[in-house]
Amino acid sequence: MLTLMQQNSENNKFKIDFILWFCLESERCDQTLQRGASFIQKLVDYANLDEFDGNIWKSVLIIIKGPMLSPNLSEGAKVAAKLAWLKFINEKNLDVDNCNIMVDHLACWIFDLNNNSNDIYKTMTIEHRLSWNVYLKEEIKEKIIQRISYLPFGVEISFIHAKCKRCNCLGDPRLFENFCHPNINPSPRHNTQIERYHPNTLIRDHSGPAVLVHSDRPKPSSGRVLPTMISGAITGAAAAARPAAAAGPAGLAAGTIAGGILGAAAGVILSSNEKCRDCSNSFSERGCVRQCSNCNRFWGESGCRWKYVCCGWEETRSGCESRQICRTPECDINISPCICGACGMLLGTEGCIKDIEHDVVVYDDDDDIESF
Repeated sequence: MLTLMQQNSENNKFKIDFILWFCLESERCDQTLQRGASFIQKLVDYANLDEFDGNIWKSVLIIIKGPMLSPNLSEGAKVAAKLAWLKFINEKNLDVDNCNIMVDHLACWIFDLNNNSNDIYKTMTIEHRLSWNVYLKEEIKEKIIQRISYLPFGVEISFIHAKCKRCNCLGDPRLFENFCHPNINPSPRHNTQIERYHPNTLIRDHSGPAVLVHSDRPKPSSGRVLPTMISGAITGAAAAARPAAAAGPAGLAAGTIAGGILGAAAGVILSSNEKCRDCSNSFSERGCVRQCSNCNRFWGESGCRWKYVCCGWEETRSGCESRQICRTPECDINISPCICGACGMLLGTEGCIKDIEHDVVVYDDDDDIESF
């Protein structure tokens, strides 16, 4: 019945108008009645309790099959309904002031369903027969239509997507298999080993070292800027300045030549008249931007290596932290254990114990159930 409701639901919701629960005469609340009442109550397990109090019994009419002469013969079904309702209240932690539920019932026996009808009822007057709750087919139809007209109209059945952690059941938990693995496992068996890993992602970085250069300075033909180029340029500039102060024109000429030679030895010939357009300092002075000596790109540009954020290590190095992993298929190390101690079967397979409660995880409608 639930499967048919789900197949014909819209947006995982199926609306029913009322419920007719057919029961045999019984003063005692036996297991059969308890199972029937539990099934009816489970129809609203996932209802929106902000809009509905969960009392589905307002829309239930109990049909007692038989020429019932004693009102007590309906007590078994009514007690079963009350027990199912109280269990629902306790499980959902509902604040219900009045736990007494009223369930309507109708006793009836239809004597003309086949040609072998009892002749004794044919000889009775209608009034006498109805006092025994015995009806013709057409009479009971009119009677039920009359009784259900007083019931609150409409109950919405909601379906959810869920998964059992211990077995292969997916979908609505009310439709799960009755077999599952036990909650307590006396012999957990993980096939564990230590794995090195990085907890954070990779980023681009420069390997350096960093050198200070001018942003509009032309690169040498080699395509690499070396730290000696900067030191050589500064040495050459200093050599050019000292003779000029001490020896006049002759000293200036000697200092200029010496500075040029020293600068050339360092890898570049500098002119004291050239200036950086960004900082307006001479190229022979300290640079204004940092440059990677490994890739010749400025320090703010894309780096020449990958490194991990967590530890700063390069991409090729093994993880900076360790963790335990389980090599058993379909195992999650956070679920203990990965193999059922009762039957030795993997979690994620059909369970070994009947009627055990499933370890259910509920998913939103937006989740992809095929990825569970």
